[in-house]
Amino acid sequence: MKRLLGIHLLVLLVLALICTGTTVGMAQDKVITLKVSNWFPVGSQQDLNLQQWGKDLEQRSGGRVKVNYFSAGTLVPAAQSYDATVKGIVDVSNCVLGYTMGRFPFCQVLDLPMGWPVGPGPTKIVNEFFKKFKPKEFDDVKVLWAHQGPGGFLHSRTKPITKLEDIQGMKLRCYGSNAKFVGLLGGAAVAMPMPEVYDALSKGVVDGLMSQYEPLQGFRTGEHIKYSTENRESAWSAAFVVVMNKQRFNSLPPDIQKIIEEMTPEYIEKYDKMWTETEAAGKEFVEKRGVKILSLSPEEEARWYEKASQPLIEAYIKEMKAKGLPGEEAVAFLKEEFKKYKK
Repeated sequence: MKRLLGIHLLVLLVLALICTGTTVGMAQDKVITLKVSNWFPVGSQQDLNLQQWGKDLEQRSGGRVKVNYFSAGTLVPAAQSYDATVKGIVDVSNCVLGYTMGRFPFCQVLDLPMGWPVGPGPTKIVNEFFKKFKPKEFDDVKVLWAHQGPGGFLHSRTKPITKLEDIQGMKLRCYGSNAKFVGLLGGAAVAMPMPEVYDALSKGVVDGLMSQYEPLQGFRTGEHIKYSTENRESAWSAAFVVVMNKQRFNSLPPDIQKIIEEMTPEYIEKYDKMWTETEAAGKEFVEKRGVKILSLSPEEEARWYEKASQPLIEAYIKEMKAKGLPGEEAVAFLKEEFKKYKK
């Protein structure tokens, strides 16, 4: 009798182990689905790069991660991308900081017209910035990587701009810190996200825009531009972050987290290369369309910087000091980094 009872117990133990193993196996085999959102146009390099990130993640996870990718703002529009990620509406999104003014006060320095380099480098600079300062204003998300456009300029639909007086009264599309910059230069700032600019230019709602060359091709805004003025010493830029819902990231298995972390340096390089190539392509696009590229004289460069850039930089430093944040150190850090890439 005891022997029979022992056999029954052994059978029950084996069955329990089999069931436990099956449950663990099913848990391990369960596919993790991530929603990734991007607002750049379908087929643009910004669109293709983030889409490729999803494909790489799927492949490197051995199929354990499935990425549902949404482009052209089909899931959430540009200005709502960050909040949608925080709330878990999307798991990963590409966000531009200037569309949510006041949300990231310390990182606002990344949008200031400080004379950003016009070639390779800005994406590497912004990631070094995040590494050094670790901005607490992003504590509610997992920052995967940042990327930064090269120096942006003034593009006109109607007339050449070679001096401050030419800007007076012009309606110029801008956003974020650029609105104040346009105002100090003497123009009328018209804030709007890039996807709306093509129609605004075609209908004469704005006379021009502050932009890198890349959107002139990517968003086709260059079809309505006749002149581009390269104000290099007061060139502004646009900061972007690819972020992930923090709770979602923390819920992932450690090996999947590791794969995502290991992909970050690769994509910093990819985005730096992307910005450099798309900027060159955008400039070539408008040149072939007959857009005249203008440069400011050294004297005029100094006027633009003193009139508009310097006051914004000083105001930023003062504001950060009041908040107990190292604004002056941030400005000094960026200016030093610029020297590595400026020709």
